[in-house]
Amino acid sequence: MRIVPVLTLILAVATARVAKTESPKEILAQVNKDSFGNSVLSVLQLQLATGGPVGEIQILLNNIASQLNGDQKKADKVHESDTVAFEKIIADLEQEIAYHQTQIVALSNLRDSTTEALGEAEAEVRVVTSDIANNEKSFADESATRQSQHDTWVRKDAEHVDQIDAIDEASKIVQHLQAGVAFAQLKSRFEKVQAKLMESKHALFKPLINALTQLASKVDNKSIIKILELLAQIRQQLVASRASLLATEEKQAANWEVQSGHLQEEHKRLVERKAFLENSIVQFKVTIQEAVEDLEDQTLFLEDAEDSLDIQERWAAEQESQYEAQTFEREQQLEVVERLQEVLTQKLSAASEFLQVREEVF
Repeated sequence: MRIVPVLTLILAVATARVAKTESPKEILAQVNKDSFGNSVLSVLQLQLATGGPVGEIQILLNNIASQLNGDQKKADKVHESDTVAFEKIIADLEQEIAYHQTQIVALSNLRDSTTEALGEAEAEVRVVTSDIANNEKSFADESATRQSQHDTWVRKDAEHVDQIDAIDEASKIVQHLQAGVAFAQLKSRFEKVQAKLMESKHALFKPLINALTQLASKVDNKSIIKILELLAQIRQQLVASRASLLATEEKQAANWEVQSGHLQEEHKRLVERKAFLENSIVQFKVTIQEAVEDLEDQTLFLEDAEDSLDIQERWAAEQESQYEAQTFEREQQLEVVERLQEVLTQKLSAASEFLQVREEVF
């Protein structure tokens, strides 16, 4: 049972630092200065004084050395396993951090580019809205102009129709006079035609009105022929003028059809463009909002990953420091055990002499 306390004391001695170049007496003297070493040497002294076998202590020291080596191998294995696991965790965290950083850059670019696109779309909507208003005003103005042109044509065409009817009526009255009908019988019709021609105030009818006035006072064949010729000329001019007005009306109508078509097509394009921009603006705002929210999430994820990495690195550093300290401690313990073994096996006489001197001193 003496082996157990001896083992405990020798393990304590393992913390004492000795130099390999020192003599056995010097080694034992240094060990003796330590309280635990002093206790070990006391045990050794007792062992020698009672005649106990030194080999028992040597076996104990061998067991201690074997235990220290075994503990170191286990520690090395655990350290190697922990290192592999740590490197895997670190690699995963670094990959996660790189991913979040990439996402943050991409989301920031998306937010910024979409914000720029939103500003451009809103500015273009204002321009397109103004263009639509201008288009509608142009259409209204041109439509009013065209309506005015058409109304003018309708009025003038009706005037020409009335004037031609009046000329035709006058021709019939003059022809009746030429055929010998008494003027008194045609007077009512004559006065109506004359009044209608005078209402028009057309310079073209002035010679005719004068001629008809003279005819009312004196009917002669020569005047009748002259008036019929004048009526024919005036009618021809009125028909030609009416045809010219109609051609102008048709040309203006055709031009308006083309122009109104262009205005309507432009209006349709502008309205569609505005609708597209307004829809894009809604989508841009949604995209920006989602990008901002995702950016906040990714920033939090990145901070968490960086905190986890920092914790893992500190933990690994602590584990590495602890492993190195324990390894160093075991190396020192093994060195002490090896020195004691050397003293006990090769320098036993010197150890006995030292212990005898020690007994005389203490």
